[in-house]
Amino acid sequence: MKNYFVYIFILATTILSSCDTKEDFEQINSNVVEVAGEWWIKFTYNGNETGYYNFLTMNTSDDLSNIMWITDEGTWKDIKFKCPLNLSAKTFSGTNLEDIASDNTVTISNGQIVIDGGKSTTGRTTDLITFDIELSSEPGVIYQAEGTRRTGFVEDDH
Repeated sequence: MKNYFVYIFILATTILSSCDTKEDFEQINSNVVEVAGEWWIKFTYNGNETGYYNFLTMNTSDDLSNIMWITDEGTWKDIKFKCPLNLSAKTFSGTNLEDIASDNTVTISNGQIVIDGGKSTTGRTTDLITFDIELSSEPGVIYQAEGTRRTGFVEDDH
């Protein structure tokens, strides 16, 4: 009988000590949360259009509101660079931006994000991104980029 009390005591102690009170989760957004995201982007040059490539826009480690990372995560030309940003206008551009994934520089012009300005593959309203891009490895070649923010629905993925 004494063993039962010991087992009950150990069980009760385990149950009571396993109740851990946690603080409520507090969402902390970056300063560029409005323009940060995952995008499906296609490129046009001389009337030729590519398929879609997956791109990311995100905050820098400094979390400034006037600069963001842009990367294709190796899906298009393997680029990753910081780009100046006008957050209130949701525009971005820059000349001879250092591409940390290569020895190239990148020039971005006419960059803009339009909230609810695009349609996904299945017709869902989502954000639109457009910009012109020139790589120093291809001088004079300016690609026109256009795409939409990833919706999270599998049928909208490319």
